[in-house]
Amino acid sequence: LLCVCVCACVCVRNLDKMPLYYALISRGPTVLCDYTDKTGNFETITVGMLGRLSAPSGEPRVSYRSEGFTFHVLNEDGLTYLVLADKSFPSRQAFKFLGDIRGRFTKGPLVERAITAKAYELRRDFSHVLGSQLEYYSDERPDRMHELSSQVDEVKGIMVQNIERVLERGERLDILVDKTRELDESASSFKKNTRQLQQKMWWKNVKWIIVIVIVLLIIVAIIIMAATGVFS
Repeated sequence: LLCVCVCACVCVRNLDKMPLYYALISRGPTVLCDYTDKTGNFETITVGMLGRLSAPSGEPRVSYRSEGFTFHVLNEDGLTYLVLADKSFPSRQAFKFLGDIRGRFTKGPLVERAITAKAYELRRDFSHVLGSQLEYYSDERPDRMHELSSQVDEVKGIMVQNIERVLERGERLDILVDKTRELDESASSFKKNTRQLQQKMWWKNVKWIIVIVIVLLIIVAIIIMAATGVFS
């Protein structure tokens, strides 16, 4: 089983300037390439944790908090991607970084070489990509549309996973259709009741306005009649 891990860790000064610090790609405990422009014991810490971080318990996406940093892990198609970021760095952006690295790495021939490559053999071929994307995602501040797009993609992924789990449990599609129909009927009934209540309240207000107007007219008429001596 090929496990490709993209890892990040940091022990540097000026931590607030670069929320993603050190990246590497590994096959299990074998580091294939890495990159950082900072000084620190990144490799020692990461290699020491690779065995545990590259084999999370079956979850597609997990995060591990360690002091002021967080390891974010992405598992997909037998590959494991991991990045260590500052604890304040948004998880959504960290996983976006992992997805970008995964796409760039698996589209080229390096993914085939990674099966048998020796330690640091791919450093010359891919470390510059790690460096450029670390810098890009550390400095990037996505606009609202990008955030909404990411959220929609995340919700779609969750919905797909839920449907797959329902099908795996053997739940029939007609039950889901019935549930959807019931929800539609409940929504229609709620709208109808709301409309009727609004109409009822409107007519009630109109009736009170008519009563008040009639009372005012009667009072005005009495005042006019008294002033003209009708009662004398």
